[in-house]
Amino acid sequence: MMNPDRILWLVLISTLTLSCAKVTTNEHRVAEQKEVTITCKLTQAPKWSDVPIFESANDCQAATGTYHYVLWLPKGYLADTQRRWPCMFIADAKGHAKMGNMAAWLKARGYIVVMLVQSKNGPWPAIVGNFLAAHDDVVQRVRIQEGLKFATGVSGGARASSVFVQIRPGFSGLILQGAGLAYKANSVYVVAGLRRTPPIYVAMTMGDLDKNRVEVEEMRRWIGSSHFQAFEFQGGHGWAPAEVFERAIAWVEGKIRDAAAEPQSPQKVN
Repeated sequence: MMNPDRILWLVLISTLTLSCAKVTTNEHRVAEQKEVTITCKLTQAPKWSDVPIFESANDCQAATGTYHYVLWLPKGYLADTQRRWPCMFIADAKGHAKMGNMAAWLKARGYIVVMLVQSKNGPWPAIVGNFLAAHDDVVQRVRIQEGLKFATGVSGGARASSVFVQIRPGFSGLILQGAGLAYKANSVYVVAGLRRTPPIYVAMTMGDLDKNRVEVEEMRRWIGSSHFQAFEFQGGHGWAPAEVFERAIAWVEGKIRDAAAEPQSPQKVN
């Protein structure tokens, strides 16, 4: 019997229109199974309309600058120059994001991992700027499978990751850890970008003693039960234990697999 992990990626890849995979000019600067710090720049300010969390056009210009991320490439990446790989972006409320409890799963599943350095609790321009600079650099630097991009974070990093998946294409999954979606000054959650096609599936991990636990039902209401699932554990505010994260990401993968396997509606002929 074929490995179910292999089936997931085969089903998804077969439903996506892919460009020919090419080794980028920057690939010689990276190494697999090693954390490598990459310097990246955001030189062009994003459009205000493209970043729903920004409060004014001034935030767009403030997002530009020099940033860093830590890149992890899975085993086998350099040996297969045609293959594209799933990718996880990670943000931490304190900055300098790590794989932490997720490391064993991400490495075993063959994920490219992007850990943001400057993104941390504070003004949104630097948070968004770090992500945009890192994202736009890494998709040119290494072979990431569009449609298999994911993001996660804890606390303020969770809220940040909920913005990331809405402002660049190709994301299919979001793992919120210890907090809900980002919200604007009027306390309205930023959710419009999650309701696109194909959809983004959202899992949420939450400790039973976490003060943000009240957000679980709010997320279910804002996102919709068909695209959201919560995974609770015994504990307080923080990263989920490895086994809880694995259950959460497995649910996301399952929803993506099911959606990809659904027959496409025939086009109407006029």
